[in-house]
Amino acid sequence: MRFLAVHGGCHGAWAWDFVKPEMAKLGHEFVAVELPGHGTRRDEVATLEGYRDAVLELMRPGDVLVGHSSGSVVATIAANERPDLVSHICYVAGILPVEGKPLPYETTSTSLGSDAASPVDDESPLDTYIKMTEGNEAFYFERPGAVMAFFNDCSEELVDWAYSKLVPEPFAPLTVPVSVPNFWKQHDLSRSFIMGSRDTTCFPALAHLQAKRLGVVPLEIDTGHSPWLSKPAEFAALLVEATKTTPIGPLVPTSLHVTPEHTG
Repeated sequence: MRFLAVHGGCHGAWAWDFVKPEMAKLGHEFVAVELPGHGTRRDEVATLEGYRDAVLELMRPGDVLVGHSSGSVVATIAANERPDLVSHICYVAGILPVEGKPLPYETTSTSLGSDAASPVDDESPLDTYIKMTEGNEAFYFERPGAVMAFFNDCSEELVDWAYSKLVPEPFAPLTVPVSVPNFWKQHDLSRSFIMGSRDTTCFPALAHLQAKRLGVVPLEIDTGHSPWLSKPAEFAALLVEATKTTPIGPLVPTSLHVTPEHTG
């Protein structure tokens, strides 16, 4: 199989560097997308259309689309444009867009409900470590915040490596309403969701909510938000296993409130 992976916010194609060789060992091709404004394309202007096009340019028939975190929304937008090329889509600690709403909508307290507070919520020390760039065009994490949000189960060596590569996340693509009408019609689309049991960003309640909207039973790995970094071999094996997931319900384009059975 050929896997085409989209990184999340502040990251770049480098996020998948440890997964690529593990996937090769399993006999699969793994291609990482570099989104504008990130990684080697850091100096390019970041737009939601540019994100979409970066994925479409690399898509091939039969691809397994993989989206991590906010990259899952980008993968969804690409799948909406070319559903004929997608054999499976896997959300890794990711977000399913809400039709007609901006990318971050599903992570707000309004959509989640008051009983679904994140371990990293509005009163969390994490706020101390989120900074704005000059001109307020993007936000970034100081190291302690990046560890809390992304790397809470990683060694210091891995944190050093990954944190040195993070870039500020542009606000502009986060403000654009997302509409993927073709995607919602693909009820037979093979799809899956992988969640980290120690994830403080796509925390258990949010993860279960996304899996329910996808109509799948989530697959769990004992990691934080970045299983591709802390446990790349185990993650690679789970990613292959995820392609065998069978949907148990329809795709849901609207937001759902978290109920007690989905609090993880």
